[in-house]
Amino acid sequence: MPALAMKTPRAERGASVDYQRLSLRKHGQLAQTSHPEYTDEAARSFVARLLDMEVERRTLYGDEHLQGYHNISSTARIGEPAGGTAKAREPLADLYHRGIANHQAHQVVRRIIEASGLTFRQRVAVLIQTAKGDRRCNGPRGMSYEQIVANPRPWVQYLGWPPGAAAGMFDNAQALKDAAKSARLKLRKSVSDESTSCVFSTAELPYV
Repeated sequence: MPALAMKTPRAERGASVDYQRLSLRKHGQLAQTSHPEYTDEAARSFVARLLDMEVERRTLYGDEHLQGYHNISSTARIGEPAGGTAKAREPLADLYHRGIANHQAHQVVRRIIEASGLTFRQRVAVLIQTAKGDRRCNGPRGMSYEQIVANPRPWVQYLGWPPGAAAGMFDNAQALKDAAKSARLKLRKSVSDESTSCVFSTAELPYV
């Protein structure tokens, strides 16, 4: 009788975990090689999540864009009659608190990426590649890698850098892709190796 293929408990756990549904803190902990439930997929998916959130921060969740973050005044309830209700405000209040949580989480992600030691060239490349993962073709997302290399101005502006910041940075499309790959590897090493990163040993990562 042929031997049955056996999965290790670690592999079984990794295969069944929906990492994107975990809190950012828990996901980060599972991405560390010192964690008993660490898997390669946990680390890869955590890096992908960090990069997605950094693109969000640069394009959607800056203070000036953050929906709900500045929309509620601290004096909003002044003058409310005795026995009045705040039910009409509850959806706005929920949006406000959710906005603060999103803002804080994205700022933590920014610091994790900065601490990983990516060069500016690597950061530009990997964030362009991450944002291009969005299949929508409007704006700069519709540019091919060859077009981006020839004219990076729309992309660096889209990601919040000065328009001339990446001029002449990549010789060709493959150079951009290689820089993005090296960025992911460096970021993965940074978040996986507890000896080189202390961010997950603190309570800084939010439960979002």
